[in-house]
Amino acid sequence: MRRNAIISGMSVAVVCLAGCQTQPPPPPAKPAPVIVEKKPEPPPTPMSRKRTPELMQLLQDFEQKEYPKIWQTVQAMRAEMSTSGAKIMNLREELKLFDRDPDADEDYRSLVAGLKELRRAYDAIFDKLEDAYIASKKYEASPSRKVYQETMKRAIEAGINDANMATERYKAMTRQK
Repeated sequence: MRRNAIISGMSVAVVCLAGCQTQPPPPPAKPAPVIVEKKPEPPPTPMSRKRTPELMQLLQDFEQKEYPKIWQTVQAMRAEMSTSGAKIMNLREELKLFDRDPDADEDYRSLVAGLKELRRAYDAIFDKLEDAYIASKKYEASPSRKVYQETMKRAIEAGINDANMATERYKAMTRQK
């Protein structure tokens, strides 16, 4: 009886061994691909263009040399954006600390909107400054000083007006606190 058990165990082992050798293991299951729909990004507008640090430095050097008043305005705007941005982030954290939704708070949203408007004005100045820089390069390539002066004057005046209006609106918003 023991002999029969050994023989039958051997035949099971032989069958199992033979079966394992003739049938390849099933391939591992591949996870189903995750399809993420991506919304198409809107085309860049002049104000949403990203400028490289090198280009920003070129424009700032031009601005500092040719238009010191704009340079002062830009510096003031940059300082205001930095200070206000830090204060707004602090307010956001304080609201969260008290289990309040910053995005539902009217005052918080108003401050964020004002800061975004200031940022748009800042970007608009660089758009105008870019126009003025290109106009100066065109002037260097052409002899017509009158066209250059008119183009530069329009670009700079528009930039200064945009900056002043945005700065005043932002200051008025902060005074209303």
